[in-house]
Amino acid sequence: MAEPGRAHRILSGESLTIERIEPQDLVLVGALDGADAGPRLAATLACAAPAPNRWTETEDHVLASTGAGRWMVSAKAPAASSLAARLEAALGATAAVVDFSHGRVVFALEGQGARVVLAKGCTVDLRPAKLAAGAAIVAALTKLAVTILVDEGERFEVYVASSYADHVEEWLTASTREFA
Repeated sequence: MAEPGRAHRILSGESLTIERIEPQDLVLVGALDGADAGPRLAATLACAAPAPNRWTETEDHVLASTGAGRWMVSAKAPAASSLAARLEAALGATAAVVDFSHGRVVFALEGQGARVVLAKGCTVDLRPAKLAAGAAIVAALTKLAVTILVDEGERFEVYVASSYADHVEEWLTASTREFA
């Protein structure tokens, strides 16, 4: 999951911890004209291609399938070269690669209260039977499109457009009063 670039803790409680993380290298990839860019992308990152709406990770990257022919790739640590440039070179004309490193903020929620808080503003069924570890979904949270990655141990990473990050942080703060 995301490693902190710049991070600060919003809440630290017994049953819930929330941290705001500025990702270091985040890229969105979309296959072009029906091209099967998934295997090429997975080979470039040296990992198995995740099933639809699932994510996988290596020592260096997180690769999430966020829809048909769409992926989100994040680097766990700064690299010597741009992730976007590396993926553009490897994928060529099979995919569009867009650097979103400064366009997204990650909110990491962890603990027994994480699902409770997200359910207050999320449009999907967050029960473990419906949304288990390894899931990668695009959903609405407080009417905003977000990407949610579910990890083990009741940990969720919510990727939000950076222009809405302050709003989401205020909403999270207000929605967690019972856990403070």
